[in-house]
Amino acid sequence: MGSTTTLVSVDEYLNTSYEPDMEYLDGVLVEQNVGAPIQSRLQTIVAVFFEQYRKAHRFNVFVAPRLRVTAGREYRVPDVVVLEGPYRKGKALEDVPAVVIEIKSPSDTFDDVVVKCFEYEKLGVANNLFMDPDHHQAWLFRQGSLQLLTGPSIALELPRAQTTIDFPFAHMFAELDED
Repeated sequence: MGSTTTLVSVDEYLNTSYEPDMEYLDGVLVEQNVGAPIQSRLQTIVAVFFEQYRKAHRFNVFVAPRLRVTAGREYRVPDVVVLEGPYRKGKALEDVPAVVIEIKSPSDTFDDVVVKCFEYEKLGVANNLFMDPDHHQAWLFRQGSLQLLTGPSIALELPRAQTTIDFPFAHMFAELDED
């Protein structure tokens, strides 16, 4: 038996709450892969890390916001977004983030991750990171490829502030082991 897809307007999507939230791709609602507690914990650690720099570097930190990735037709819900100010306020983020971080859920496939990374790169995201809490690995997506990060941290550029923040991903993974 085939499945049917009901098309939803952008307006309906932006004015409806879903539990858990859904992504929106060309009129179709797409379920997100829901993470286990370890993914949620890493999401919190990452958001708290960025929050400490929010005022000094004039950016905002968002956890699982709706982010428009194409001209009104596609919306993703990344795990953590850093958006330099000022930004347009609305039902979804429409400005280009400085940082997007996706955290691997157990049911995420490599293809799922790569598709999102290409979308964020096309949008113009300066720092496009993917983190796997189960294997304590982090990757940077740049110029069409995933680069496994080694060492304790990576310098993330904040284009508007013309500065960098040292992102200590290895320490964040170590925090997961403290629980």
